[in-house]
Amino acid sequence: SLAYVLWGGMNGLYQVIGEITKPLRDRMVSLLHLHRDSLGHKIFCRIQTFLLVDLTWLFFRTGHFLQSFRVLRQMVTVRNPWILFDGSLYNCGLNRANFGLLLICLGVLFFADYCKKKGIVIRNVIARQDYWFRLLFFVFSVCAILTFGIWGPGYDEANFIYFQF
Repeated sequence: SLAYVLWGGMNGLYQVIGEITKPLRDRMVSLLHLHRDSLGHKIFCRIQTFLLVDLTWLFFRTGHFLQSFRVLRQMVTVRNPWILFDGSLYNCGLNRANFGLLLICLGVLFFADYCKKKGIVIRNVIARQDYWFRLLFFVFSVCAILTFGIWGPGYDEANFIYFQF
């Protein structure tokens, strides 16, 4: 379908543009005395990647060029920052409780990513703890998965997002 062509085409275009502009970007880094290992540069690259992936998802999910450009135009022209604070975001699919759970899970994900970057193996840290701690951690983990998971009587695997394409 057209959506898959857009998805693949835009990702390919990003790679081609990245290769073409690499000498220019290398020259800019040298002229501005930037360090690619610095936290600021890494954050900038991650934000840039996030925005490009979001742009690609916009075109992929709408499936129509004109609709994608309308949404993109509204994203940059409509000035309503209060929409982030008036509770209307909870009408987009996540209620307040699920949004809070999402933030907690993102925090756990960022913590795990930080540990991985620092070379901390969480499994080894847990394995070095006392038996009672490991047992409580295991029980807590299983209870959290069963409590916050979507498995149960109302579960329908057809609702899984990748089955919708």
